[in-house]
Amino acid sequence: MTITQIFLLLVCAFVLALVLSTLFKRYHRIIMWSAAIVFFIGTLLLIGLGIIDPVKDNRPDPVVITGIFTALVLSGLFAYGAEKLRIKLREKNQQTVQPIDNHSECPDSPKGVVLSGRLDTSLARTIFAKAIEAGYIEEVGSHYSWKGTKALLAYMCGRIYCGDYPEYSKYEQKTFWEFGNGLFPDVELNALFEQTGIGQSRQNRRDMPVPNNAGEIDKFFQK
Repeated sequence: MTITQIFLLLVCAFVLALVLSTLFKRYHRIIMWSAAIVFFIGTLLLIGLGIIDPVKDNRPDPVVITGIFTALVLSGLFAYGAEKLRIKLREKNQQTVQPIDNHSECPDSPKGVVLSGRLDTSLARTIFAKAIEAGYIEEVGSHYSWKGTKALLAYMCGRIYCGDYPEYSKYEQKTFWEFGNGLFPDVELNALFEQTGIGQSRQNRRDMPVPNNAGEIDKFFQK
């Protein structure tokens, strides 16, 4: 097999992985990481099993060595691309959240409800105040009463405390609920809203379409 043939085979595999990643954008990170692992481990296995041998007649085989090097480089590119795209999506989602955090004139939560510990953040006070104004939250003594579904409450709190974000899939023509990396304060939120299972409701909707009226919640995170 010539260098050109090896190069074309690797390029075809590379393009195929990119096409699949584009068509199934929701699973782009899984597809690209899978391709990176297949290229890397597959190359090492072929070498280890003797199916490909970089040494021929006691001399380095430039064709095989070029193919091995190219495969390992492509593996690294897949891994880099998977993480780079994920970071880019997260930064894009947080662009609308950061101005809210730095806005000194945003209204605080009502005096009757005091946020404490992990719940007390500038973003939380801002979003809760907007939810009260929109009629989703009502202050009852030292607690909040939620007027929507539990899934919608979990969605809002996930966006506040965990960096969750909505991601629209052109292929499936739906908006999906993507999780962030923050730790969800389940116990504290259950106590604040006098409910149970808010965190479980969030887990049940992982990588599923956003709940009804999620667009109204998303507006709270805009300027």
